[in-house]
Amino acid sequence: MPNSKYTPRRRVIQAISVLFLLSIPLRFVCFDLENEILRIFGKDFGLATMFYPLFAIVGLLLYVLYLSMKKGRIFCSHMCPMHMFLETVNSPKSKASETRPIKVWLWATFWSVFLTEVILSFFQPLGNQLRLISSGNMPIIGIGAALIAGFMGLFVHYQEHFCKKGCPYALIQMLLQSDRTRTMKFANPEKTCTNCRGCDDICPFNLRTRFESKSTDCSNCNLCAEACADELGPENTLFHLTDP
Repeated sequence: MPNSKYTPRRRVIQAISVLFLLSIPLRFVCFDLENEILRIFGKDFGLATMFYPLFAIVGLLLYVLYLSMKKGRIFCSHMCPMHMFLETVNSPKSKASETRPIKVWLWATFWSVFLTEVILSFFQPLGNQLRLISSGNMPIIGIGAALIAGFMGLFVHYQEHFCKKGCPYALIQMLLQSDRTRTMKFANPEKTCTNCRGCDDICPFNLRTRFESKSTDCSNCNLCAEACADELGPENTLFHLTDP
């Protein structure tokens, strides 16, 4: 039986991740170039004390790697903007819609501009950016244009192919995964699968979930288990998160 709290909990973590990204353009988290300080939610760290937050960041990265060894591609399904984008544009309703290309471009534009602003705002507040752009400052214009173009290429053209083939985290996960890593297992011993393909249709990565859910490409988002439960009933789903 799929965990009924799994997706709501994942949505909460996704929302927190977006709010954290939003805190950078709002300058709650930023690097003040003028005063040479790192600001994190009202706490300023100068050059002499900057190693404290850096140690915390390194510790957080190591914790994410540890979770990856135990829980699989948990960063992807819980925090990654690309996964949120794919869940939107690769949903069954979107796939069946004739307006999907428009939806892809709209959401790709939103995420590209947002992520570009997150990166630029870490070093320059929005007001300074606008003044530099209006004065014809080529470095800020070039960096901003390059970031938007790069993100648009990922969101519009590569999509899940980037997650499978080009994402550095995917490579790290492939190296870290072992026989003790949690995986999504499909089991159909009583041949009850109706071949409704609901699990395939709902997969953000467009995996053949019955055959590929145990691969390193699977993000353990649990959507296939929920789709199977909708078809066969909560007690009869053929997909189960298996934690050795």
